[in-house]
Amino acid sequence: MKIWGRTQPLTPYSIEDCLRTLKRVGFEGVELTFENEDIHPRKLTDEVVATVRGLIDELGLTPFSVSYHKNFIYNDDDLEDTITSIRAARRFGTDIFVYAGAPAQEGDDQAWGRMVERTRQLVQVAEEEGIILAEEFEPGFVVGSTEQLLRLFDEVPSPNLCANLDLGHMFLCDPDPIAAIHAVGDKVVHVHIENMPEGRHDHQLPQEGDMDLMPYVKALDEIGFCGGMALDLYAHDYEAVSPGAIAFIDSLRKAL
Repeated sequence: MKIWGRTQPLTPYSIEDCLRTLKRVGFEGVELTFENEDIHPRKLTDEVVATVRGLIDELGLTPFSVSYHKNFIYNDDDLEDTITSIRAARRFGTDIFVYAGAPAQEGDDQAWGRMVERTRQLVQVAEEEGIILAEEFEPGFVVGSTEQLLRLFDEVPSPNLCANLDLGHMFLCDPDPIAAIHAVGDKVVHVHIENMPEGRHDHQLPQEGDMDLMPYVKALDEIGFCGGMALDLYAHDYEAVSPGAIAFIDSLRKAL
């Protein structure tokens, strides 16, 4: 397992400065988030792609993933931008694309069907491009638990549809998160890591909060996961707290 940084928490920086900062504070790889304004899906010119891909290679932040978390379920523009992002992943030199979804709109009793139908559209593009989709469930979203994630896999069967497991979300949403990791098994291709307080969706430092992260990391090791664990924080100075978070996650990894 590798410890990756995400570019989204460093959005005040240019994407080049984001990448250099992630390398300097000690990350081994990167989740390149298209929420960063200068790599928005509609700005991915050949020059932008070449510059960013070249810098990732130069800094040794490989392997890596790309992601775009937008409301593709209800928003047609977001759907098109998500499709553009999936097609762009291969241009950047990765085959892993991380995404989520959205909460159901109030009164929408067809939300699950919309999620399935639009996921099928994304999967078709991913199969054409040779991309692995890493679906992330979120508390309160249409897909909001491991049980629902596995249901989605059943209804949209494809080797190109896999999972990004956010460990804090599992803590909040799954009755037995460790068993859930084993249930997803080899469909896990990407991980978000942080800590959470009991009963509240609040991304905290891995070394704080109410989670004992060691059993989660152990379960990931037991299912053979060897990909990226991306540090997922929002309400912190990402640059300042990352070295301590990296050291803590590394201690878990070394304890296996």
